[in-house]
Amino acid sequence: MRRFLKIKALLLASLTALAVLMVLPSLAFIARFDLNERITRAFPRRFQLGLDLQGGLHIEYSVAVDEAIENKLDQIASELEAAFKEKKSVEVTAERVGLDQIHLRFATPADVATATDDVMAITYGSLERITDVEEGLGEADGVIRLKMPDTALAENRKMAVSQALDTVRRRVDAMGVAEPNIYPKNRQIVVELPGLSDTATELRAAADDAARRIVEVLRERGVEQAQVASLQGNPGAFELATPGKDAPALLQEAFGSNLDTEGSLIDDRLPAELVVHPDDPGKEPDPTTVRMGLSESARDKVLEESSDFRRLLKVIERAAVLEWRLIDDETPFGDTGKPYLQALYEAGLVRQGLGISVNLLPGYGEEAGYTIPDYYAFYAKDRDTLERFFGNLPRQWRLPSTHMVAFGREPVVTRRSEPPEYLWRTWVVKSRAEVTGSSIVNADVGFDPQTGTPEVDLKLDRIGAERFEQMSGENVGRKSAIMLDDAVQSDPKFRERIGGGNVRITLGDEPGKSVREVANDLVKILKSGSLPARLQKEFEIRVGADLGKEAVESGFLAFVVGLVAVVLFMGVYYRRAGTVAVFALVLNVGLILAAMAFFQATLTLPGIAGIVLTLGMAVDANVIVNERIREYLREGYTARAAVEAGYDRAFTTILDSQLTTAIAGLVLLQYGSGPIRGFAVTLLIGIATSIFTAVWCTRLFFDFQTNRRGFDRVSV
Repeated sequence: MRRFLKIKALLLASLTALAVLMVLPSLAFIARFDLNERITRAFPRRFQLGLDLQGGLHIEYSVAVDEAIENKLDQIASELEAAFKEKKSVEVTAERVGLDQIHLRFATPADVATATDDVMAITYGSLERITDVEEGLGEADGVIRLKMPDTALAENRKMAVSQALDTVRRRVDAMGVAEPNIYPKNRQIVVELPGLSDTATELRAAADDAARRIVEVLRERGVEQAQVASLQGNPGAFELATPGKDAPALLQEAFGSNLDTEGSLIDDRLPAELVVHPDDPGKEPDPTTVRMGLSESARDKVLEESSDFRRLLKVIERAAVLEWRLIDDETPFGDTGKPYLQALYEAGLVRQGLGISVNLLPGYGEEAGYTIPDYYAFYAKDRDTLERFFGNLPRQWRLPSTHMVAFGREPVVTRRSEPPEYLWRTWVVKSRAEVTGSSIVNADVGFDPQTGTPEVDLKLDRIGAERFEQMSGENVGRKSAIMLDDAVQSDPKFRERIGGGNVRITLGDEPGKSVREVANDLVKILKSGSLPARLQKEFEIRVGADLGKEAVESGFLAFVVGLVAVVLFMGVYYRRAGTVAVFALVLNVGLILAAMAFFQATLTLPGIAGIVLTLGMAVDANVIVNERIREYLREGYTARAAVEAGYDRAFTTILDSQLTTAIAGLVLLQYGSGPIRGFAVTLLIGIATSIFTAVWCTRLFFDFQTNRRGFDRVSV
C-alpha cells in the first residue's frame, strides 16, 4: 500500500512540474522575460490574451447568405442554358425566381422531353423538380420549375458563413496580426484582433516607402542597381546597398545640402525625415552600404497618423482573386540562353546580405517525352525581401511583359529533426491567367479509384472547362500555379488532357502534412478564395492598450485578493487539512492555466472571473469533505474510518454540484460570444481540475497519514 502511495505521489509531483513548464512560456510572453530555449522548444503552446486584456480591434460582420444562394442559382441557370444549347440544340430561358427557385422556359412544351439526365445533372443534389401544377407554370406549358429544398438552403447558408470565415481568417493571418480571434456567431463573423497598438507594421511600411523613394532618386541619377534590406529588430530602419559604388557619396550627390553633416536627411522628394545610422561596431566598414531609418519626429508622426485600423478593414472586406497560370521554368531569358532565375544567379545579382537563398530543384516532364532540367528557385523569410530584389533590378534584367515572378509560401526543412519552416519562394509564370476562380463551380476531396490516394476534384463551368482542356492538352507534363490573392498556393502538374470541366488534381505530401491534409487545405483555398457574399459591418470598436493594461491589473488584483482571503480562511479554520486544501487550490490554478496553454485558449477578463469563481468552487469541495470528516469524528468514528467515509460520501455531493455548473457552462460556450465564451472555457476547465484536486490530490495526503502506525487523530 505504501509503495502504491509513493507512485501516486510521484505522479502528482510529475504533473505539478509539467503544469509549471507548460505555463512558463505564456507567463514569459506576458511579463516579457527571457526563457530557456529548451523550455520554449519543448512547450511551444501558450494561452492567448483576449482583446479586453491587451487592447485591439473588435468587428462584427453579417454575411449576406441569401445573396450567396442567389449567386449560386444564377450560376446554375447560366449552366443550364449553355448545356441545353450545346447538347440538345434547344433554346431555353433559365430564370431565377425569388430566393430558391429556377424556372426553365422552353419554346414549345414538346422540348420539355429534352431535359434528360445529361443536361440536368448540374441540378442533382441542389435542386428538386416541383410537381405541383400552377396555372401557366406546368410542364404541359413548357415550364420546368426547380426548387432548392429547405435542407439545401440551410446547408448553403451554413457553407456561406463557413467560407466567409475561412477567407477572413486567411486575410487576417496574411497581415501578420498576432493571435487573432475569429469565430462565427449565427450568421455573423466576429473578428477580434488583439495588440493593434503595436505599430511595428506601420513603422516598417513608412520606412519601406522612404527607401523606395530613395532608390527612385538614385536611379534618376544613373545608379542602375540599388538594393534595400530591412534591419532585424528595428522596423523603422533599413540598409541601402549600391554594389561596387560608394553609397554615402551617392546619397550626398543626390540630396546635396538636404543631407547634413549629422546624418539628417530632409527632402521634399521623401515622405519622411530620415537619419543615417552609424555602422555596427562589430562589423567591418562597408562603403557600398549605408544604414538609415526614420527620425524620432518621423516615427512620432507615423504613430499619430497610424492607419492600421482602416487598412485592416480594407483587407478583410476586399474581393479575393483566384487564378490559374502556367509555370514557365525553362524558357531562356534574353540573350543569356539560360532560364531567368539561373541567369540572375550566375550573373552575381544575388549576393550575401540580401536575405535570399538560391535552391536547385529537380526537373520534371519525363512522362510527356521531354524533360525540364533542374531549375532554380529563390527563397526568403518574407515576401517583401523577394519583391524588393526583383523591383530594384536594372531594367535590362527584368522579365518581359509576357512573364512575371510569382511568390508563395512553402514548407522547407531547414534543420534536421526540426519541424519545417515556411519560407517564401519564387515561380516564373506567364502573365495571362488561363482560368480564374469565377469558372470553378465546386471543389471537393476525392480519392484515386486505383490507389485510394486523396486528390482534389474540381467542377468548372462550360467556358472554364473549354479553356482548361486546351491548357492541359497543350502542356502535359508541365506545372501550373494556383494563385490566390496574388500568392501561389499550389503548383500541380498536368498528367493528361483534362476535358469535360471535371478537373482532378493529384497531390504529394509536404513536410509535416499528409496527402489528405494537403488535399483538404487546397479544397478550402478553392472554396474560400473569394467571399461567397458581401460582408456587412454591423459593429466595430477599438479597445485601447491602456484600458487593457488597467483590466489586467484590476483582474490580477481581484485574483490575488480572492486567493489570499481563501488561504487565510482555510488555514485558520481547518488547520492542517486547510493547508493541504490551499496547496490543492494553487495546483488547481496551475492546471487551469496549463490546460488553457495546451488548447491555446484565449484568456479574457471574464475568464479571470471564471478562475476566481473556480477557486471558490474548489474551496467549497474541500469544505464539504472536511465537514463530512468532522461529522463522522463527532459520531465516534475512528480517524481512519472518518477519512474514508468523509471522502466517499462527499464525492457524490461534489460531483452533482459541479455537473450542474458544467451544464450551465456548456450552454454559455455553445451560444455565448467573445467574453462569455472566455468565461465558459475557464469555468469548464476549472470544474474538471477542481474535482481532481479536491478529491484525488488532497486525499493522497490523508492516505499517507492513515497508513502511519499509531494514527488516531485528524487535524481538521
